[in-house]
Amino acid sequence: MKSHLINKFLKDNKLDFYLITNNDLHLNESPNLDLKDIYKLLKFDCTRGYILFFINKFIFFTDSRYTLAAKKFFKNNCEIYDLSETSIVDYLLSQNKNLSGILDSKLISIKEFREINSKLEKNKIIITPQSKNFFSKNYYPNFNISYPLSMPKYLIPRPFIKNLKWIKSKLKTDGILIWNNAQVAYLLNLRSFELWNSTKPFAGLFIPKKNINPILITNHSNLKKVSKISKSFHIFKEEKFIKYLKSSKLKNIETSYEFLNLNMYMRLSNFLNVSETKINISKYMGIKTSKEIKNIESCHIEDGLAVLKFIIELKQKKINPKNEYEVSEILYKKRKEGINFFRNSFDYISAFDSNAAIVHYKPHPEKSLSSKNRNLLLIDSGAQYLEGTTDITRVIKVGLKNQSRIKYVYTFLLKSLIRIENKIFPKNVKSSEIDLFIRNFLSKFNISYSHGTGHGVGNFGDVHEKYPIISPRSKDILSNNNLFSIEPGHYEEGKFGLRIENLYVSKITNNNLKLKNITLVPYELNLVDWKLITSFERKYIKKYHLKIFNIFRPRLSSDHKDFFTKYLINKI
Repeated sequence: MKSHLINKFLKDNKLDFYLITNNDLHLNESPNLDLKDIYKLLKFDCTRGYILFFINKFIFFTDSRYTLAAKKFFKNNCEIYDLSETSIVDYLLSQNKNLSGILDSKLISIKEFREINSKLEKNKIIITPQSKNFFSKNYYPNFNISYPLSMPKYLIPRPFIKNLKWIKSKLKTDGILIWNNAQVAYLLNLRSFELWNSTKPFAGLFIPKKNINPILITNHSNLKKVSKISKSFHIFKEEKFIKYLKSSKLKNIETSYEFLNLNMYMRLSNFLNVSETKINISKYMGIKTSKEIKNIESCHIEDGLAVLKFIIELKQKKINPKNEYEVSEILYKKRKEGINFFRNSFDYISAFDSNAAIVHYKPHPEKSLSSKNRNLLLIDSGAQYLEGTTDITRVIKVGLKNQSRIKYVYTFLLKSLIRIENKIFPKNVKSSEIDLFIRNFLSKFNISYSHGTGHGVGNFGDVHEKYPIISPRSKDILSNNNLFSIEPGHYEEGKFGLRIENLYVSKITNNNLKLKNITLVPYELNLVDWKLITSFERKYIKKYHLKIFNIFRPRLSSDHKDFFTKYLINKI
């Protein structure tokens, strides 16, 4: 990092600080590395992070998933804060003096900027948005590597004409600007691949209340080659879109303040009234159709088979990864054999022993731990299939050590999932209640985790979808056919990390809600303390393993079937 250039920039512009966010133009959770100023400056990859640059020092803010990794990475080169304990605002206010700074208005949402700025203004701390970034030379990904496509008709949950009619029926203004890439992909049944591990086009969408065709806002010229899009939509670059709005008779438009970047908002507000929309597209996407559920269950069969073969062959020592990175590569190759596999849904977390305590650990091809003399492997992985998106975490015992504390924790994590799968909730239960049901149960046994309990999952889309969020602070209310993860864990720094993750579909019948587990991968029986397992729980685990076995029996070799029967059924 060329800190002297940053120091010079701050001095020349008489600034106290520069706030850098971990976003791209469309505020995606996982932008490409070449679009992330934080990565370009620090070489540290995370999905949520901020840098506060002062002259001769910088402060790094992230959430609990990355704090341990950041401390190991930066050592003593900077101050590191957990956002749940110390916010950027908290830190700036603690300096007890008037400060002035800047940020890139293209890389922060309207909502976030207002939340930060409103608190700072009261205390005479000035943070000025600017459109020319000192660090970013390019705001767009490499479109040449992408291959946009329209979803096959048999997989379309809702035709885009129906989606547009739904949007228009709820419009209170002349039109809506949709800036979230995942929402654009879903509404148009369009997929593109310029973003790493993603299936969404790097594009915005403007839907007018009447008269003109919708407008795709993108620099991606290849989108014109998608026939359904080119015939039904205008395709404008950002500047052309703004010129069009200026020349139109439109006076009032709406948008999501959570998803639109501040710069676009400021430019449009010069000649339009831009209000915050009440149309909840995230919730609309989060309530899956019966077709989506069928497709998602189908892709979990392909995914489960790949992970199952990987686990069995790892146990049999038919595959012998040299290190954590090779573990990821081998599992990826297994998945590639699946029907309609496209790509990973995120960078795999593959961690041996103490590295698993780093919640979002990412193995490096040259620096990852060797597999020699290891005891536990935690692997959090997922894939994009044409039918849907997967996300699963399993812990695999690869060594001979029997540590009572590890077995104790793992057993209660498993018990928490069995409990919630058999719990009957009332209709309209809050997702926060799902979170607390798990978290409160585990806390009785001195087991805890700082991350959320789960997240929505897309349909050949975002692996972290915005609805529903399963966390203590979430205000989401569960509906029928929501798809989301539940992933309780426990992490002891320098010792071990454990997490079990399944995907669930919410099902409402007779005003009651139950959760259906659609993940098809067995648990690690060698980590179960059977003295802590009730007879009901034992039967439940066996039933789950038998279900998996019967689904995959026709596609398993005799060797695979023998192993499954001996170690994953008869052992229960």
